[in-house]
Amino acid sequence: MLIRDMKGQAMLVVMVLTLAMFLMCSAVLALGTSTRKIAVFEVNQDKAYYTAEAGIEKVLADARYGPVWLRDLSVGMEYDFLANVLGGEKSYGEGIFEYIKVKKLAEDDWRTSLEIECKAKCKSSMKRVRVNADLETVYIENLFRGLWVAGGDAVIAGGSQITGDIYSPGMVVLQREGASATEINGDIYTLGGVSFTGTGPLAINGFIYVDDINKAPEEVRDITMVLPAGELAARIPGSSGFPALLSAGRLSWYQKNAGYNGLPPVDNSVMVFQNGIYFLSGDYELSGTYRGSALIVVDGDVALGSLVKSGDSDCLAVIAAGTVSSGPGCGQIDALIYSSNQLQINEGVIFKGSVLAPDLAGPGSPVNITFDYDMLNAFRDTCGWTTCFVRVTKWNE
Repeated sequence: MLIRDMKGQAMLVVMVLTLAMFLMCSAVLALGTSTRKIAVFEVNQDKAYYTAEAGIEKVLADARYGPVWLRDLSVGMEYDFLANVLGGEKSYGEGIFEYIKVKKLAEDDWRTSLEIECKAKCKSSMKRVRVNADLETVYIENLFRGLWVAGGDAVIAGGSQITGDIYSPGMVVLQREGASATEINGDIYTLGGVSFTGTGPLAINGFIYVDDINKAPEEVRDITMVLPAGELAARIPGSSGFPALLSAGRLSWYQKNAGYNGLPPVDNSVMVFQNGIYFLSGDYELSGTYRGSALIVVDGDVALGSLVKSGDSDCLAVIAAGTVSSGPGCGQIDALIYSSNQLQINEGVIFKGSVLAPDLAGPGSPVNITFDYDMLNAFRDTCGWTTCFVRVTKWNE
């Protein structure tokens, strides 16, 4: 009996211990399963977030080129980026875009403010990201659009040939000395008015825009249009301030993000540029035949010789922190030119592209400028993003 009772007690202890172990193992298994589910959920949450973030980045990457959909979007209106730009393609890696919406909040010549919202999911996890961003100088045609003198008077020497519009917050002085005609094939926008010197031949094949009819000579009153001062100032890009493409912060950004730090190699007497940013420190001389599209940023002065593009799809934009000058007899310059300082022109040079500078200088030489639409469009399609700066002002999940 005693042995039988001891065996029974041992059996009971074994059963109790087995039950306890079973319960502990079940608890550990349940905890592990729960932990694994939580870990999987957190991973999917992260993937959903990164997918939503990718949707925001897709909008900003496309908007930096100033596409048609952004131009046509009215302030306050919403745009379905997922359907219209991505063609409804929702898959992105392991995630899925639920929607990508863009609303234009405000816009002027230099800044476009957007609200971008993207909702994405990964498995059962969902994330939404909403961002406010400012795009500065997103429309390349607002920057490079003919001859733009930012400060003081724009003095156009006798015999000059300009095809394209002229913008000046000061006065536009057309000199008429000599036998060669001064010819303007485009409109003149000026807050200071227009004046003539000399009695030589003059042709203006366009309109003159002023805010007071008395700011135009009698002989051109028939082609003079009077606009309110505020409206006229709005039409002159940046009349309230020259665009600071090479402020200290932006110059540093160009230096850090440049893909190249020297001029490209020459292949069969042609410089071959790759799409992107070339950052050159110090003073440089640019001349020769080139192929490709690029932005050249020079932290110094630029001396231009003949600079000729190889084909219609080639384009260069040269922006310099210092003075841009054309050498004697340099011939033709095919480029979009921006100087933070001054443009010095020598006789005989022909600019095909666009010119922006705070001041024009030179020995009274005729100015020959032709606004090149093909070059502008080629640069916008390939390198338009290089002159657009994006600043995120708000980021919410």
